[in-house]
Amino acid sequence: MGVILVIGMFLISLIPYIIGVVLVGITFWLISTKSIKSRIAKILLIVTVFLFVFILIFNFNDERTDYLYREMKEISDNETLIGLTKEEVVNILGEPTDKYESGQNKEVYCYNAGNLDKGIFWGNKALIFDCTYGCELRVVFNENDVVEYTSIHLTA
Repeated sequence: MGVILVIGMFLISLIPYIIGVVLVGITFWLISTKSIKSRIAKILLIVTVFLFVFILIFNFNDERTDYLYREMKEISDNETLIGLTKEEVVNILGEPTDKYESGQNKEVYCYNAGNLDKGIFWGNKALIFDCTYGCELRVVFNENDVVEYTSIHLTA
């Protein structure tokens, strides 16, 4: 069942490209025939079709994020917290939802990082919705209680 879903999602992700190829093919066929005689009409047709295909293809996504995820991802990607102490991190993000000791004897603070929806989306509309993953920001402190690195992880 899982393999069929993955294959189905892959095939559906190809739909905008298939539509684009068909539209471009029809456009070139119309231009090569003598059915459209005006050069300006042919240019407008080409520009319109390519604009439509561009909008169609670049509005398809395989994931959708919420505001909290985007904020936490930006904090992690920009390495905003690196070099800060535990107290400074708590002042910025609040108390962590979880704390634990990693395998390398480093303390890790976990913060809710919002949700990540997986599926096939056109704009913000779900065509095929797979599932929603919870995410967390993990802040790893070194032996001096200073942030060494941060990362975003999917939670079960």
